[in-house]
Amino acid sequence: MLFAGIFIFQYKNPEKPVTGSVRSGDYFPIPSIGTNEEYENYSKSFKIYRSDLGFSFKYPPHLAITITPDMPDSNWIVLESLNSTEENKSAVIISIGLNDEQMTPEEWLLGPTSGFRRSDGYFKETIDGQNAVYTDGGMWTVVNTPDNKYRLNITYLATGNGDILFSEMGIVIESLIFHK
Repeated sequence: MLFAGIFIFQYKNPEKPVTGSVRSGDYFPIPSIGTNEEYENYSKSFKIYRSDLGFSFKYPPHLAITITPDMPDSNWIVLESLNSTEENKSAVIISIGLNDEQMTPEEWLLGPTSGFRRSDGYFKETIDGQNAVYTDGGMWTVVNTPDNKYRLNITYLATGNGDILFSEMGIVIESLIFHK
């Protein structure tokens, strides 16, 4: 399977203004999926997922949720397209892991276990008041829960001719909230 990071964040103003050219590691807003009247009507059909770990998000009705609890180091929330087949899968993956190292999202991303290559570049953002980092225009996003107990990695899976669920990922990330 091919995993790639995909994340889109709920926008907050960057902690420092962006001037001139933006460099890796700067605060910079994640590209938004935008809103218009058609989107507003579509958004009325969204479902809401509420986690026992203190967060929730919205998702479109053409995605089905599967939860894989009690894995040794993490749990997964998989939002898979109802049109996926074994050969052509399309999904948004939220991996929830213990933040037992007490790292910030940036420290973890730049550390040896994330698999991130510094040459790919990354940006900082906030999601519902929490510091976060993202790569590839939001295709991989990392954010901790407010108590720093858990780390959420939001990414995508596309195999075969499966579609990359860019808009769906944006809906999940832009609606992500933490219940403090």
